[in-house]
Amino acid sequence: MSDEKMNAWLIYSDFESKRNKKYIEFYMEEGKKLDISIKLLIAEKIDIGVKDSKWFLSYKGEELLKPAFAICRMMYPMLTTHLENMGIRVYNNSFISDICNDKAKTYQFVAKTKVAIVDTTFCKKEFITDKLELIPFPSVIKSTDGHGGTEVFLLEKKEDIEVVLNSCHDKDVVIQPFVGKNHQDLRVYVIGNEIIAAVMRTAREGFKSNFCLGGEVSLYKLSSKEKDIIYKIINLFKENSTYGFGFVGIDFIIGDQGELLFNEIEDVVGSRMLYQCTDINVVKLYLEFIRKNLLEFKD
Repeated sequence: MSDEKMNAWLIYSDFESKRNKKYIEFYMEEGKKLDISIKLLIAEKIDIGVKDSKWFLSYKGEELLKPAFAICRMMYPMLTTHLENMGIRVYNNSFISDICNDKAKTYQFVAKTKVAIVDTTFCKKEFITDKLELIPFPSVIKSTDGHGGTEVFLLEKKEDIEVVLNSCHDKDVVIQPFVGKNHQDLRVYVIGNEIIAAVMRTAREGFKSNFCLGGEVSLYKLSSKEKDIIYKIINLFKENSTYGFGFVGIDFIIGDQGELLFNEIEDVVGSRMLYQCTDINVVKLYLEFIRKNLLEFKD
C-alpha cells in the first residue's frame, strides 16, 4: 500500500479556500512526497443527490473518478455521509462530523466518559426567549453550530439578552454558567488515537481566548492525569465509529482551580497555533496516518 500512488480530494468552501491558499498548497506538496495526488474541490461546485435511484456526485457538472480518500475541511456532515455512501473514505468521518459540529450532541455524547464538563442546558431555538428570561448572571450562550469563537455570548445583565436574541433567534443554543476566571483554554491536537501536542490559549481582552480572535498561545506540557482524560474521549470515539478520529482539536476550559473542563471538539481544526508554537509538520503526520489507516481498515 505504501508504494501505491493515490488520488485524493481536499474539500473546502470557496471562501475558506482563498483564506487557506498556502495551507492547501502545503497539503499538495506534502502529498506529492507520499505519492498522493491531491485535488482541491470547492464545495459550492459539488452537486450531490440521488439519480436513477443511486447516489451521485458531480463537480462543475462532470463526474469524477472516485479518489482513494477525501479530506473534508468544512462543516458539512451531509456531504461526508454522502461520500461514504458512495464508498469513499472521508477524514474526518461522518460520525465525527455529525457529533462534533453540534455542541449539544458533543456534550451529550462525551458525558458517557464521566470527564468533567461545564454544566450545560440544551435549548431549542423555539424555547430560547423563555429560557433566557430565567437564566442567572453571568451565563455563557453558544449556538450549537458556532465555530472559531463565533456566536458565543457572555450575558452579565438583563440588557445583554437582546444581543443574543438578535444573533441566535434562529439557532439552537447551549447555556452554561460562566467559569474560568483566568480566561484560558487548552487545545489538544489529536491525529487518530495519538495526542500530537497541546497549546494553551489566553484571552488578551474579553473572555474568548481563540487565537483567531487575538488570544495569546503557548505550548503546554500535559500531565499524566490530563492525558488520561483526553484518552477517555479519544477511546469513546474510536469505540463508536469504524476508525475514530482523523484530525481534531479537543478543547478544554481551564477551571478556577486549574482543572480541565471539557469544552468542545473541532472537526475542522485549524493548525495556525500549532505551527506558531512548534515545528511539528501536522499535514505530513495527517497524510501518513491516512495512508496507514486505509491499509488497516481496507474494505
